[in-house]
Amino acid sequence: MAKRRPVTDSAAWAGIRLIRPWNVLMIVVAMGLITESLLIPAIGGELPPHQQAIFALGTLAMAALAAGANVINDYFDVAEDRINRPDRTFVGRVITRRQTLALNYTLTGVAVLSSFGIAAAAKSIVPALWIVILGVLLWGYSPWFKRRFLRGNLIIALSVGQLPLWCLALLESRSFDRWLELFSSTEGNVLLGYVVLSGYITLLREITKDWQDAEGDSLAGYDTLPVRWGPKRTKSLLHRLHFFGWVMIGVTWWASITLVHRPLAPLFFALPFMAVHIQLARNQVASVSAWQKLTLAGGLLYLAGFIV
Repeated sequence: MAKRRPVTDSAAWAGIRLIRPWNVLMIVVAMGLITESLLIPAIGGELPPHQQAIFALGTLAMAALAAGANVINDYFDVAEDRINRPDRTFVGRVITRRQTLALNYTLTGVAVLSSFGIAAAAKSIVPALWIVILGVLLWGYSPWFKRRFLRGNLIIALSVGQLPLWCLALLESRSFDRWLELFSSTEGNVLLGYVVLSGYITLLREITKDWQDAEGDSLAGYDTLPVRWGPKRTKSLLHRLHFFGWVMIGVTWWASITLVHRPLAPLFFALPFMAVHIQLARNQVASVSAWQKLTLAGGLLYLAGFIV
């Protein structure tokens, strides 16, 4: 069988593909929606200019960090990607490994320097420590954590779940009393619900993606859940985890009705999640992952409803 060529021969375009621009854009949009829909109303009013600048730097830091993590993930995953997705394997074929590392170092450097600027402006070391610790975890995802049972999945889920808390840290990095005060409000309850639900659905998607990539991961020596358990047990676990996801969505729906009086808004993520279950029952693993991503996007539409 002939080898499948990459979808592009341009090193510049390959570099853009490596950073996953749509995923990075989703982070930027999520940060904006979380802040506009929940945090600004909770703190009572518009952000002053200096906090707007801090938030802009914080958005740049998180977007650059995520882009750099995507790049280094592809750098380390060349062997299995040539099996799992040969037409989208660019490192060593379209863009050199040295160029890939340079791109990662540049993006990670932008993230860290931005976090230092935030720390100086906010007079708090918390934002800098936050980005550095998260950067170390994401850099080590492929070479260390993904190779160990469930560790990589949990790190990615926590990385997504922490995003609303990062937005809060940008606005209230020195006063944890204000954090407690906000979490006792309606907006704070919605924020915590978003943290838990987005992190949980991301965990399900990471397990699903590992199921999809089990052949290449097995040959590369990764100890992912589908490699260790096999497809049948993995599918059975995903069914159970998705049923528990419905419990969480039910709680969210109840909160949406009683706290914010928006009974139909949860349909934005409940309908895609229903499609996840249908495709899981049909054993269409690629479609399961796609609908899980749409479920996360539905959460953003839910937040957008607080603004319009």
